[in-house]
Amino acid sequence: MTETLQSSRLAKGGEVAKKSFVVLVLVGMAEVFIGIFSFSLALIADGVQSFADAIVSLIVWIGLRLSGKAPDGKFHFGYYRVENFSSIIAAFVLTISGGLILYESYQGLLHPREIVNAEIAMATALLAAVTAGVILFFKVRAARRYDSLALKADAFNSTKDVLTSVTAFVGIALSKYLNIGVTDSIAGIIIAFFVFTVAYSVIKESSLILMDACQCSDILWDIENIAKRVKNVKEVHDIRMRKLGSYLMGDMHIVVDGNMSVREADLIATQVEEQVKKEFDEVTEIKVRIEPPKPSTKE
Repeated sequence: MTETLQSSRLAKGGEVAKKSFVVLVLVGMAEVFIGIFSFSLALIADGVQSFADAIVSLIVWIGLRLSGKAPDGKFHFGYYRVENFSSIIAAFVLTISGGLILYESYQGLLHPREIVNAEIAMATALLAAVTAGVILFFKVRAARRYDSLALKADAFNSTKDVLTSVTAFVGIALSKYLNIGVTDSIAGIIIAFFVFTVAYSVIKESSLILMDACQCSDILWDIENIAKRVKNVKEVHDIRMRKLGSYLMGDMHIVVDGNMSVREADLIATQVEEQVKKEFDEVTEIKVRIEPPKPSTKE
């Protein structure tokens, strides 16, 4: 895959995040306004986390734009890991917003308030859930199409958005129609824990990638088989891969006839590289080291 195609994929993925940012800001404004108007902590909490998720989408958008930059004298392997770094920043923003929601909801438990205009608050929460569901659909589709970890994290946020909006709706309904005043605050606490769960999963996955962890045993097996199918390759070993944002980079050792010329050996290495890249679009680079067979030892 060429650098141009990679940058195009990242740019298209970023457009999804940008549109999500605009929609979430509008939804958050509506929820916070109606929440203050109706004295609903759950709706305010859902609005706050919508704002937080808008910030996440903004960070993801910026990260994907920077990830598409070409390698330069400072970043020799490109800017792909900006995507992972931006995911961690987004997760910390979520953690802070979750803490604020948890605090306010706890205060609501200690000092419960009666919800007014509950029907408007419920309709707002329901509309927010439907909107989050639509956004989720497009983010999941984009994350799969462009194989983006940052978009995947953003899609998790939208999954949470659906659940938190439904939770807010249920909390408001129980508080209004069953006269259980604390259910609105309890809904806010549940929303806060949804936020913490998503933040933890994003930080864990992105941190592993930044530490060069690669949970890709299946692709290692496939790469070995691809290399073995190339003519004159006798053995394949020491395959290593690392994640760079949505892409993979690695190296491997192959054993060929020790009497081959340098030109012939280089041609085999090039064939292996091309076959691997052809099979896996996400592999941007794989270096092949040529080795002669080890001399047999006789006792």
